[in-house]
This record gives sequence, C-alpha cells and structure tokens, in this order.
Amino acid sequence: MSRIVNLKDVRTLIVIVGIFIWSLLIFVRLGQKQIVEHKDYVRKAEIQQRARGVIEAPRGIIYDSRMDILAANTTLSTVIAEPRRMNDIPGTAEKLASVLGLDRKELQSRMEMPERRAYLVVQRRIDENREKAVADLKLAGVYFVDESTRSYPNNDMACHVLGFVNRNGDGGAGIEQQYDSYLKGTPGRHTFARDGRKTPRIYQTQMETPPIQGNSLVLSIDKSIQYIADRELAAGVKSARARAGTAIVMESDTGRILAMSNYPRFDSNKYNEYPSEHWYNRAVTDTFEPGSTFKVAVAAAALKAGLTHPDELIDCQNGSITIGGNVIRDTRGYGLISFKQVLAVSSNVGAAKLGIRLGRERLYDSIREFGFGSLTGIDLPREENGIVHHWNKWTGPSIGSISFGYEVSVTSMQLLTAINTVANGGFHVQPSIVDRIIDSEGNLINKRDPVKMRILDDKTAFQMADALKGAVLPGGTARRAALNGYVVAGKSGTARKVVRNPVTRRNQYSRDKYIASFVGFAPLPDPRITVLVQLDEPGNGYYGGEVSAPIFQKIAQETLMRLRIPPDPGLAPSQPKVKQPVAKNNPVDFLPDAALFIEPTMESVESGSMTVNQPGVITVRVESESVVVPDFRGMSKRMVTDISFDMNIRLVSNGSGIAVSQNPPPGARIAPGDVCSVVFVNSNAALKKEPAAGSRGNSTAAGRL
Repeated sequence: MSRIVNLKDVRTLIVIVGIFIWSLLIFVRLGQKQIVEHKDYVRKAEIQQRARGVIEAPRGIIYDSRMDILAANTTLSTVIAEPRRMNDIPGTAEKLASVLGLDRKELQSRMEMPERRAYLVVQRRIDENREKAVADLKLAGVYFVDESTRSYPNNDMACHVLGFVNRNGDGGAGIEQQYDSYLKGTPGRHTFARDGRKTPRIYQTQMETPPIQGNSLVLSIDKSIQYIADRELAAGVKSARARAGTAIVMESDTGRILAMSNYPRFDSNKYNEYPSEHWYNRAVTDTFEPGSTFKVAVAAAALKAGLTHPDELIDCQNGSITIGGNVIRDTRGYGLISFKQVLAVSSNVGAAKLGIRLGRERLYDSIREFGFGSLTGIDLPREENGIVHHWNKWTGPSIGSISFGYEVSVTSMQLLTAINTVANGGFHVQPSIVDRIIDSEGNLINKRDPVKMRILDDKTAFQMADALKGAVLPGGTARRAALNGYVVAGKSGTARKVVRNPVTRRNQYSRDKYIASFVGFAPLPDPRITVLVQLDEPGNGYYGGEVSAPIFQKIAQETLMRLRIPPDPGLAPSQPKVKQPVAKNNPVDFLPDAALFIEPTMESVESGSMTVNQPGVITVRVESESVVVPDFRGMSKRMVTDISFDMNIRLVSNGSGIAVSQNPPPGARIAPGDVCSVVFVNSNAALKKEPAAGSRGNSTAAGRL
C-alpha cells in the first residue's frame, strides 16, 4: 500500500516539477523577447506598421532675361487604387473609367493583376473637376496623392525653346530636356503609418529628408521681344501662305538669343494635343539649301584673301556663265558692276566668279571657318550639322553652285551665326540660350561667358557691312527690310527645295516649293541685333526680299525700340511701301532649273516623328486678365505717363517731347504691371538736325531709303 502511495507522490512531484520548469521556460522566453530582443521586435513592428515614401522634388523655375517666369510648377492630384480593399473590382473599375475617360476592361485587368493589388496608379495629374468627380464616388480603396507638374503661364510663347516635361517628370524637348539634370531636384523621404490592411494613414506622417528643389535657369530670351517675334512670324506665315517659318533675334556682340520663334507652335501645357512634328525646333533641326544668303560668306572670304575690293568692277557677262557644263544665269543681263552691286542685286555670276578666284580648297576652308557643316554649339537638343561636302568630292559645276548657296545644306541657326560675324566686326560667336544657373535661394551656380573666335579682320567686316546696306536700297533685293530711323544691312535668299521625283526616284529641284529667307543687322555703324527670318514653302510670293524681308522689318523695328535704342532723328520717319509687288525688272534671286536632276547633297531634314508615352492630356489654367495697350503716338510725355498710371502699365520712356514709337504696339494685350516702352522725340530738334557731310551723309541717305 505504501509502495502505491509513493508512486503517486513521485508522479505528482514530476508533474509539479514539469509545470514549474515549463513555466520557468515561458518566463525566460518572455523575458528574452521583452527585454533582450525588445529592440528587434520594435523595429519589426515599425516595418509592418510604417512605410517609407519618396517626396518628389519640384523642378527649378525657368526665367527670361528680366526674371519673368516662363516655366514653373503647380500641384495636381494623382488617382491611386488599392484593389485588395475593394469588394467589387469590376464595379469600381467601371465607375472610375467613366469619370476619367479610361477603358473599363483595361483598367479592370490592371486591378486584377496580383502585383497591383497593393498599389496601382490609375491616372496621373488630373484636373480639379475630375478630382471632385472621383471624390464624390467615395470608392473604397481609391485615394489621391499630390504630384507636382509643370506649368507654362505664357502657353505657346517660346514653346520650342522651353520644350515640355513628359509624364515621367523628364524633359521631353527644348531647354527642359537639355538642362534636365540641373532642373531636377533631389527627392525627399517621409514615413507614414499603416493599419492592419496596410492602408496608409496620411495624417500620421514624418519627414525624414526634405526634398530639394532643382536649380533654376535664367535665359537670354526677352519675353517682350519673343512676343514680337511670335506675333510677326505667325502673321507673316499666314500672309505668305507658307508651310512653316522661323525667326531668330540674336544679340550681335555676344551671341545671346533674345527671341527664337517657329511656326506652327504648340502649347507646352498640353503638348500632346498637337502633332509630334510641331515639337521640333526648326531653327536647329531642319536643314535646307540657303540660296543667295550664302553669298555673304563667299564674298567675305574673297575680300579677306585680297582677291577683290569693294569698288572693283566685276564682269557679269550679261548675266550668264558656264561652269562645268552648267549654265548659271542672273535674272538680268548685268555687265560690269561693282563688288557692292554684286551683293545688292544678288548676281550669281558675280558670286560664282569670286568662288572661282578662291579655288576649291580655299572656298571649302572658308565655308567651314564660318561654321557651316558643324554644330553651332547652342544649348538646345537635336541640333543638326548640315552638310558641306569635302572639296575633293565636288563635281565640275560645284564651285559655281556652292558660291550662291546650292549643293550645301545649313540650319537657320548656322546661317544667322555666320552672317552675324559681319555684324559684330569679324567674330564667330557661339549662340546661347541660358545666361546663368541659380539655386532655389538665388545663388549663382554657373554663368555663361561669350565664346568668340575672330575669323575676319575689322576692315573686311566693315567693308562687308557697308556692301550689304545696298540690299535694302532701291535697286536691291530687299528694299522692304528698310527700317524707320535706323540704318540696316542684310541679304535675302531664295532657293528651290530639293524633292524626290516619284517616277525616277531621284532628287531634283522642285518646280513650286521654295525656301525664302532674309538675314539682317541693325543699327549701323554699331549693330546691336542680327535677325533671321525664313519661310518654308511660301505660296503668296516666294522671294526672300518679298515675303521674309517685311517680317524682318517689323521684328527689328520693334526690337530696337524695346532695347531703348533711340532712332536717329536725322533719318526720315517715312515707312517704306511694303505692299507693292516686286516689279518684273527688279533684281531677284536666281533659281535653278526645276527639272534639273541633282545628286543629293542632303537628305532633307525636316520635322519627323517624336513619341512620348503620355496617355492623358493635362490642361493648366492660366489667368486671362489683361489690358489693351493704347496708341501713345503723338501724345505728350505727361499724357502718356498719366494714362499708363491709370491703366497699371509700367512705363519705360526714352527721350522727351512727343511719342513717336512704342512697344508693345497699340492694340496688344499685356498683363497689368507689364512694361510698355515709349520713345519720345523733340520735333524741333529733329527738324533742325542736318546730316553730316561725307561718308556719314551717305549712311544717312541709305537709312532714309
């Protein structure tokens, strides 16, 4: 009996000891978890309960040269879905697709993807109306995230310079693309709490690293001058019924681009509503055979080499010469005419003779020295080289054809930069768009200094500038480029376009498609601006002096006023007649036979296709409040001041007396507080002033006509 009792006691003891040991182990393990491994479990809990997110950094601002904003940032909402929290995915997809204009089946398919059940971007950067419509649906598992997007307050102004930002926040064209790495900021990081379903609790956030805004750009573009170029180019393209056009205004001494306009344009806020070919900056991407504007480089090279002089009489052989079996003709049968007249009347025979004097090697070297066949180095994307074949690949007629702008291809930017060499005294200056880069606090990061290389001596540059004044005089090819109160010089050009014959599949000159251009600079004797205007396939007239020169005249006239360069009171203010047709006996540019088959000197580089993955269209609202600029001309300075004050127009005046010119022009719309520049002239002083004798008197006469 005692043996049985002892066994029971032993068993009881074993159970008690087992329970004790088991309890002890539990307490030890609990102690280990709560004391020793406490920090590890806190870390794991934080990982489960909190998540990290990236805070998108705003892009830098883009300013014009006067610190007016050209591109900034605005905040829009992005629709986010979390399908695992949805009870009815098909129903949710149908409602969202209806409001956002999406395909229901495609959206539902995306929501049902296993990898998308926790986080799905439904649509990025929607406008306020769509945001409200989605919010009113009160759908489970659908919420919004704020995202920064780019806005362009001037809509299509300078669109080809600025470009746009695509759906991924990357620069897609223009300065936005070229300086993308500078404009992009440094993203920040934040943490936010999540519930058991891992739903973000946005109100429980904590900033870890704040985002740093990108650097900002200050451009050489002047918004007022850009407005002038945009307006006049658009009007000129429509008047000439042209396919497209380009206008560029350059500061002669520095190469800074004050305005760069192409037509047709696009609104950078909603770029994907336009055909992709509208996005290209034709000024640097499209190449063409320049025609007679190219004679400037050939004539300057001959002067520099001492092979001619301004007063030399050149025999133009009654307007015909045969080179390598090809006959080159002038529009009139010129005989002995001076070097200056060769440029004024645009004689192809005279230009060809200068090219022959230079010879193949020296002509080729001179063309390359002027920058043709090479990138200008302007800080814009997609610039083309153009084509200048090496002299050892030229055929018999090439030296003649090249001398007046055929068998070579150039960009508008190259042509402007080359002729600007004459305007600034002989320096080939690298063109530029960005003046300086600053950080978000305004501190200077980088500054652009002019890059110059002398290729002409002072004497040659002066002689060329003096010769080019003849183009805007009666008897010249570009009389319609003459300015009021300023002396101007320049050269027109007209060239047949190269097209593919659909039958022979060979390149030939078109019978009815032309490139018309004019490049000029003013005011002489110390030019401040050089301006190019080029029209592609004008239909209402096609000579450069007929359709491009008037556009130059309007842009240059107002730009000089905007820059507060006073007109010479000694020059007659009469406006040249710009609507009369070119008379049959007036000099115009020679055009080669349209039936002539040629070896392709280039594949015509025109705006092609460009794709960006952007399914939605973003519309950014811009304030429409504006005032109409009154006509100040003829008013006293006091009256102009009073009216400007009443209308909240910031007046910038130059001179005293009676208002004679203004910028923006009468009828233009500007924002309250914008600048209007008005030039005043004392009429008594203008009447008393007489032209000085000698060479200055000749210059005055040139400017008057």
